[in-house]
This record gives sequence, C-alpha cells and structure tokens, in this order.
Amino acid sequence: MAAAGVNAEAKLHQAQPTLVISGTVTDEAGTPLTGVSINAKGTNTGTKTATDGTFQISVAPGSTLAITYVGFATQEIVVNESRELQVVLEESGVSLDEVIVTGVAAGTPKTKLGFAIEKISGERLSKVPAVDAATALQGKVAGVRITRSSGAPGSEVDVQLRGVKMIFGSSNPLYIIDGVLTENGLADINAEDIESIEVLKGAAASSLYGSRAANGVVSIMTKRGNSVAAGDVRLDFRTEYGKNGLGFVPERSSATNRLVENGVVNYGVTDPDRVYDNIYPTTYDHIDQFFNPGSYVTNHLGIRGTSSNNKISVYTSLQLTKEEGVVKMVKGIERANVRLNLDYRILDNLTLTTSNLYTHTNADNRASGAFGALFRSDPGADLLAPNIDGSPYLVNANRIENIVNPLYSITNSKNESTLEKLLSNFSVKYDPTDYLTLSSSFGTTRSIGENLFLTPKGRLRYDLTPEVGYISRGMWRNSEKVFSVDAMFHKKFGDFDTKFKVQYLYEASRSSSLNGGGGDLGIGGMNITSVNLSANQTASSAVFSTVANNVAALFVLDYKDKYILDALVRRDASSLFGADVRWQTFYRVAGAWRITEDVNIGGINEWKLRASYGVAGLRPPFEAQYEVFALQNGVPGNMETLGNSLLKPSFSKETEIGTDMQFLDRFYFSANYSVANNTDQILKVPVTPLSGAAFQWQNAGTIQTRVFETSLNANLINKASWGWDAGVTFDKIKQKITKLNATPYMLDGTRFRIEEGVDFGVLYLDRFARSLEEVANQVPAGREANELFVVNNQGFVVRRNEIGTINETPVKIKDDNGNVVALPSRSMTPNFNLNFNTTIRFKNLSLYTLWSYQDGGILYNHAVRYTTEPKLFDQSGKPWNEVKSAAYYSNGGQQIGMLGWDNDVLVFDASFLKLRELAISYDIKPAKWRFIDNIKVSLIGRNILTLTKYPGFDPEGVSADRSKGVDANAFRFESNEQYPLYRTFSGSLAFTF
Repeated sequence: MAAAGVNAEAKLHQAQPTLVISGTVTDEAGTPLTGVSINAKGTNTGTKTATDGTFQISVAPGSTLAITYVGFATQEIVVNESRELQVVLEESGVSLDEVIVTGVAAGTPKTKLGFAIEKISGERLSKVPAVDAATALQGKVAGVRITRSSGAPGSEVDVQLRGVKMIFGSSNPLYIIDGVLTENGLADINAEDIESIEVLKGAAASSLYGSRAANGVVSIMTKRGNSVAAGDVRLDFRTEYGKNGLGFVPERSSATNRLVENGVVNYGVTDPDRVYDNIYPTTYDHIDQFFNPGSYVTNHLGIRGTSSNNKISVYTSLQLTKEEGVVKMVKGIERANVRLNLDYRILDNLTLTTSNLYTHTNADNRASGAFGALFRSDPGADLLAPNIDGSPYLVNANRIENIVNPLYSITNSKNESTLEKLLSNFSVKYDPTDYLTLSSSFGTTRSIGENLFLTPKGRLRYDLTPEVGYISRGMWRNSEKVFSVDAMFHKKFGDFDTKFKVQYLYEASRSSSLNGGGGDLGIGGMNITSVNLSANQTASSAVFSTVANNVAALFVLDYKDKYILDALVRRDASSLFGADVRWQTFYRVAGAWRITEDVNIGGINEWKLRASYGVAGLRPPFEAQYEVFALQNGVPGNMETLGNSLLKPSFSKETEIGTDMQFLDRFYFSANYSVANNTDQILKVPVTPLSGAAFQWQNAGTIQTRVFETSLNANLINKASWGWDAGVTFDKIKQKITKLNATPYMLDGTRFRIEEGVDFGVLYLDRFARSLEEVANQVPAGREANELFVVNNQGFVVRRNEIGTINETPVKIKDDNGNVVALPSRSMTPNFNLNFNTTIRFKNLSLYTLWSYQDGGILYNHAVRYTTEPKLFDQSGKPWNEVKSAAYYSNGGQQIGMLGWDNDVLVFDASFLKLRELAISYDIKPAKWRFIDNIKVSLIGRNILTLTKYPGFDPEGVSADRSKGVDANAFRFESNEQYPLYRTFSGSLAFTF
C-alpha cells in the first residue's frame, strides 16, 4: 500500500501543468541587462538573461520567480499562467553579489572573497559627481581618509587607506585606471566616466601588486559600450553651473594697541598700556576684498554603442571643465578630457580591448604665496584702494607690517602651468578552451608639463622702489610603461572549483625635468617668456629611470561554494632595491566560510566569515641606494649620503579578520579588524663620520597599525512610489612606532617625534605651565612656587610680580637645566570617523545627503600666529581684570608670548560634523519625445556646512611639505600660505537620448 501511495503521488506530480514564462529584464533607463539570474524559489530551476536581456523559463503554476542581479534590488514575482514579463530592476547599494576584478585571479563575487574589498558603483557616484575621482571616495568607504593639502582648483589630494604605512613618504595608494598602474593621482579623471571603483585597503587584498601596494590599491573601471543592447546607441549629456564660496572665516581684531586719536590710527606710536583695546575707526573685510565667488562650469558628453552583430562596442566622451576657485582675478583651471574605450570581439574566443584618455589642463597659480600677505594685512588696511597714479591696487596699504598688498602682487605677476596627459591600455584575451584563458596587456601613461613664473621689471616693493624682475621656466616629462602576460586555468573537479593563474609583469618609468631662471630683466612688461632676457641665470636638470620585473602565481580552491582558500606568491625585482637584495617576495593566504551554505538561518540571506594574512611592500626613493654628493659649482663635493646595497622595500605584514552578512533581503553588514606590522621602514638615519658621510638610507623601523572598520547599508523602502536607502561607515585607527633602529629624532622641519614606543602622529611642543607643580623646578632653593608664580584667570602660570601688568606672559615648562622642553601633545589621529548617507525617493523626486563626523584628532593652526592682529588679540569690551597686553600674545619668537612658534596653545581640537554632499534631483521621462529617454534636473551642494570649534577655515584643509616626506594625512597643520577649502552650490541638467 505504501508503494502504491508513492507511485500515485509521483504520477500526480508528473501530471502537474508547466508554465512557460518569457520576458525581458532592463534597468531603469531601459538598458537590457545581460546575465540576470531568474530562479524558481525552492527548486533547482533557473536561467539567465541573454545579451539582449531576454529569457525563457518553464516552471510550475504558483511558482515564485526570484530575479537577481549584481548591484540591483532583487524582485520576486508569483506566476500562475504562461505570460511575458517586462521586468525593470532598480539599482541598490545593498549586495554581496558584486563581482570584484582587482587583486584576484578572475572576476569573483564578494561572497567568495577571503579579504575585504569595497566597491562603489558609478550610479552612486553620479548622485553628486565629484570634481575628480579621488574626491569621489570621500565619506563612502570605511577606513579611507582624504585630505587636501591645498584647496586650489585642480590640486591633488592625499588618500590614506587604513592609516600610515611609512614614516617617511606618501600614504597614497597605487592607482589602477582601466588596468594601467600609475602613481600620478586622480585629479584629472572624470567622475562621469567611472563605471565603478574598487578599493583594496589591506595587504592581503593588494599583495598581487607586490612592492607598490602596501598603501593599498584604488582601481577605477571606466564605462564601456557593451552596456547597451546590440545595434543600440545611447547618448548622455550633462551640464552643471555653480558658484564657489567660503564657509567659516577666521575673525580679525576690531581693536589695536596703536594710539587712536581723533578718529585716526597713529601706526607709529604704541599705546603705553600695549593693550589691543583701541577701536579701529574703520576696518575692512579683507575676506570680501580678496576672495571672490568664482564659477564652476562643467559639460560632459558621453556616447556608447554596440554593433548589430554584438562584436564591436564603443564608449567615447568629452568633458570641458572650468573652475575659478575663490580668489579675485585668478582664473583657476581649465581642463579638457577626451576618452575612447573600444571592445572588439574578433572571434568568439578572441577579444581586443583598448582604453584611452587624453587630458589638457591650464592652471593660473597666482594665488600661491598670496595668502600669507593676506593674513598679515592690517585690519585697517583698504586692499582695494588705488595707488596715487590711479592704478590698482595700493602697494603699501598695510602700515603695521611691511607687507605688499596681495591684490597688487596678483595683478602684477604671472604663475601659470600647462599639463598634458595620455593614458592608454591595450589588451587581448584568448580562450583556447573553456578552462584556459590567455591574456596580455600593455599600458602607458605619459605626461608633459610646463610652468612660467614672472615678476616683471619695475613692479614696486613695499617702499615703492622698483624690483629688477625675475623669470623662471620649467619643463618636465614623465612616462610609465607596464606590460603583462597572464595565463589562467579554471576548471571544476567534482565539488572542487579551482583557479590557477600565473603572471609576468614588466614595469619601466622615466622622469626628466629642466628648469631655468634669472633676475635683473632687460625689459619690463608682462609678456616676457624667455629666460634669455635675464641676468644671473641659473639652470638645473634631472633624469630618473626605473625598471622592475615581477612574477606572480595565484591559486583559489572553492569547495561546494562553502569553503574558499586563496593563496598567492609574487616575486619582485626592482632597480630601486639594493643591488645585493634585488629580488623580494610578497604573498597572501586567505580563507572564507559561507555559513549560510552550510546552515539555514532564518532571515539571513548570506553570512560569511573570513580571515587573511598578506604581505605587500613599498619601494625606496630613487636616490636611497646610491652615494649622494653635494655639488659645488658643478663639481662634486663632500659625500652627503652613504650608499646601501642592502636596502630593501618596506613591508606591510597584515592579519585581517572579518565578516560579511546580508539579511532580511535589505541589509548588508560588514566588519573588519586588522593588525599591520609595517616593517623595514625606509629612513635616512645619521651614521658615524668615519663612514665619510653624515647619513644613510636604511631599513630601520616598524609602525604597527590597528584598524577596526564597519559598514551597514540598508534598502529600507523599495516600493514603486517610495524608496529609501541608507548607509553608515565607521572606522577607528591606532598607530604606533614599535621599533626604531636609530636615535629618536624630530621629522625634518616638524615637531613630530619619531621614537620607539611613541604613537605616530603625536606633536611634541613647548607647553605652557597650568599648575604650580609644573614650575617647581624653576624656583630657587628655599622658596615656594606660590611665592614666585600664580595661575591667572586663563588657567596659565605667570610670574606673581607681573600679573595684571603689561609684562604678564605665560611661563613654559622647563627641564632642570632651565631649558624649555618639548612635551607630547595629543595625537593628530582622530578617535574615530563616522559617515552617513541616505537617499530618499518619492516618485521622480529624490534627495541625497552625505554627512561626515570626525571625533578628536588635533590640528596645529600655524596660520593664526602669522595673522596680524587676529581676534585673539582683541581686548575691547573685556573687564579690566581679564585684559592682556601685547606681550602676553606676542608672536615674536619661540621663547616669548602665547603665539610664539611651536607652542601647545596653537593646537586645536579638529572634531567636526560636515554636510559633505547634497543633491535634490527630479527625473522627467517625456513620453512625447521618443528620442529623449530621460531628463534629470538637480540642485547640488559640495562641502556645504561644517560644524566645528576649530578656529581656522576648515579642519580638513591642511598642509604638508612633501619635499621632506611629510604626508598631509599623517602630519596635519594649517598654514598661513594655504589655499582654503571652499564650498560649491550648483545646478545640473542631464539628458539621456
């Protein structure tokens, strides 16, 4: 009977009718999507869409079809009859199925990675298109810190992934643009051309790139023509116009310590009380006089298409950008970008691909050097006043400082540059079998630049005497070439899916520069371009070239889609390594366990645990392995640096553990904890004079970096009329020097102490005493501290016999020998960083915001001590017992006054809350205009609002002296010569044809 029952059930099952479901899957723009998965839930029945987005599947009545695609929200449709479906998928930031192509053997879903890699889609970037590709990362990826060392239009940024990897040198990652390896930065890469960005933060993820990748990797893939259906052509045009402006502006004093009589300031006489409480009869808003809300204009045209036989696809674009910045009369930059990406399927198993970008940039740099003069201008100086002859601008408008009017300097000077870049990549891929892929690529970047600086003959000095004039010109050329050959074996053996890849990579770079200059010009005027018109001419030139040969092997083993093992080894031979240690090894081992493939957990769609250990490196500077001699009149002099044939790259040896989880069909959570020991630090250390030189580059230290980072993205509402996406990122970084094979020292030109056991990024400054115990060693024997010193109403220790007098000044902490001692201040590394983004959609209207919060971290405000009569000086309106004299706030030197250099009172909390990006957009889909698919109108804001107690322009606007190896992300200070960061409000109109 039991057997009969089973047979009856089987017959009944066989008799059930079958539905044939067909249809097309497109994105919101109507573009067919290839490779979309359509599966009948609870069964093994499934299919994928063809290249034109079509599909067909046979299922039982009442089946639920789950339609999934990388980067798009999953749709589920219940079917009860045979029919044709028109499915439109909406993009979503919540997905673990994103395919990663950088640093791996072959394209791999994030679900199968044993290490962390972040991916940002072009759709997400398009909400507020960034001015450049690097800025597009800001606030969107945990563990990424971006700092501008200048707010000038077109300036490069410093990008840091998971903290500092080197004591000396840049924190910037390796950039890969359509397969081309480069370290030239991203300032001229169109955000509109980007299809996606992949960020490799850890050593395991970046180990495939060996000795160039300890700082991590940022890989950019640009758009291609194969994103449209066969025979189709799409055109996108976008125009944006806006205005730049300053946000917070540092205040100036409304009072002076000069005598003011009968409404006139007597600049030659100081008030006997030396107090800044004599109100200026007239003050001028120098910010308004000097700065100007310059315009920002960009126009972008992109065309993509595929041939009717689906063999050729093309993407090409043109972008014209003009950004004036915020300084009067300075033109800023003008940039033109032209891109051509081509894919040609010669045979079914043979494909040729090329990507090309040409950029041309003109920059007006006259604002450089003018900010110091602006800050040192008198509050009572009218910078817009004309000279006696009526010409602009009054040279000696300032009376307190002998500083030339910065507007006069800008008007009567030239400082311009031109830069051309060409980035190209050509690659070929051949699949001789279904399990073997052979590929090769050649990539190159070339840049040619020129600059011209002119101070014309006859330009006036402060004392109205004419200058003799000066001119300088410079030219430089840089090129990088990369050639690679790869072979990849991919085959499944039973339950084991295996990948094995081998690679050979050749790198070559060459840089050359030629500079000349001279003073005492033969003629006047602003049209001089030749150095030959000058006397006392000087010239310099340099040529650098490097070569590297690298080999790598990768192996990936995947068991039942549950357990993944990833192993890699790479060997590098670079001409930058010492001759006796030319070959170096880098590697990784990583594993992942997809828990939900083993255990069914209600509400959890995907849960993965992963762990990895990886080693990546950084190469020494060009000159580090060689003997370096001083030149005296063209003749080699004394040896300055001893050579080192044993100089190796530095190594980042990182252990990373993490988890990724997608749950409730709408949430994606990721968390990572990593410990990186950055060994063999490349440092220029003192050596014994017996060696014949003062210094030698050595592998002499270790920095340990501990990082915790997490992110949560949510597709909270996904309805036809309503949508709400949100995301949050969090990171906390700790970094310490754990080993130093050298005498502790201050980093050249800074107060950052390099010492074993000291947190990296801590300033050592002169400290003003705030308690009597801190000055006890300055008291003669037999006396008490309170007899000689007292704490004043600002909390500083002063001499008892000077308090309340014009001589009152704060006292610094000293050692037992009476010398001022530099003591550790707080760290410049923030306690943590938090970013929050949200997109709310109602029908065709959407609102996008990106907020950033930094907790802690300090910033040294170098600008305030050079400001003539800053707000800090202003004593007007204060009670008599709180008034301080000019001596108290003196900036005359290190040993006296509150504003002397290297004092701890110039350090400020850099915490901030910032509305970084804002966009309000409305999509119009005109039914009557068949040739227009969509019109998008947007109002956009960038760097809109900053809430902070920091008294400078912006706590993210910092300076660094790169010539001394100081990275702006590691050592942060605000300079009086720095172009401030500004905000931009604009309107945008985009058409899709």
